Amino acid sequence: MGSTKILKRWQDRPLLNNINLETFKIVEIMLRIISPIEAKTPFYDATMGPFLTYEYCFLTIKDDEGFTGEGEFPLSAGHLLKKTFVPILLDSPKMKYSKLFETLFWNIRNEGFRGASAQALGHLDKIFYDLASKRKNMPVHAYLGSGRDNVKAYASGGGLNLKGTALIDECLQWEEQGYETVKIKFGGLKTSVQEDIKRIAAVRDALHSNTRLAVDANQFMNLERAKQLSVELQDMDIAWLEEPLHSASLEEIGSLCSHTKLNIAYGESERSSKVFPSIIRAGVKHLQPIAGHISSIIDWLGIYEVAKNKGLEFTSGGNSYFNCQFVSAAGELALMEFLEPVLKPMEEIILYGPKIENGYFFFSEAPGVGASIDWDKLRSQKRISDKKVWST
Repeated sequence: MGSTKILKRWQDRPLLNNINLETFKIVEIMLRIISPIEAKTPFYDATMGPFLTYEYCFLTIKDDEGFTGEGEFPLSAGHLLKKTFVPILLDSPKMKYSKLFETLFWNIRNEGFRGASAQALGHLDKIFYDLASKRKNMPVHAYLGSGRDNVKAYASGGGLNLKGTALIDECLQWEEQGYETVKIKFGGLKTSVQEDIKRIAAVRDALHSNTRLAVDANQFMNLERAKQLSVELQDMDIAWLEEPLHSASLEEIGSLCSHTKLNIAYGESERSSKVFPSIIRAGVKHLQPIAGHISSIIDWLGIYEVAKNKGLEFTSGGNSYFNCQFVSAAGELALMEFLEPVLKPMEEIILYGPKIENGYFFFSEAPGVGASIDWDKLRSQKRISDKKVWST
């Protein structure tokens, strides 16, 4: 069965709770920006850094029954929210979500379906799932029909700010914490293939043979360098090579995939499910769409269905505290990224959330996504840097 047919089959299947059949009338929208959280150490990847602070923006919607949904929202999408989303949400009568989402979707057409606007819509869609599951007094994973109260994670970090024993110590710590897979960054504009190999080999040699090692290039390589590197990595027991080339260069990705037996991973830069059949045809064996970055959860779940039916690996990242229940609902083969150096500091502003033990996220059974910001604490500390409210 073709990829697009599999995706359509998922979209049309009856879910335990199908959000498209729910009705909503939104009466209030609130956007709050949290003062930047400082990282314990700077973080670099192959093409960006240093990341010294992390600024979070949260959107809350309230329906006419008094229930709320809340979640992250891209800070850069504030204009889209005010210009497009707010008027649609507040001016629309009570209606089925399928119709409301369709209206929102087509009103971002001129912004493009593969960029920041589609991602903003994806985050808004996730917030509606939080609201819908709270109305039924159940966690999101139960709302979506998942029979699991946990999801396996892999530890991610290994930033280019870490070298030598510091890099190895971080990876060994994750191994001791029970993660079966760890991922490190490598490369950059000023390194050579030999230096890249030396970095990766040092970590591979330090880890237990049963611990999987994935490596992430953040798209920095050209095709010649990626092919050379793939030859060197061939016998190093690498779980996957992530985004070695520009994510839009499908022809070059196809050339690399035909050149190597390594699992090549792509998908976290995408915002639409419609590009994934082309990614798969290029030879990619590991799909990485992020829940909330794809424009709808239904489309994101459909990508998992494609991966499962084609025997491909599937992982998903984003904010693990707020995404873990969605990843659990995708299926047993789904693995969640925990970008520990970036996300761990967020725990200081979370009132409740999942517990992390032995490489798993165990969910709170609170209704909704199972994580909440401690707004009382932030207000008392004067750490809400901006707040906007719209209402009917």
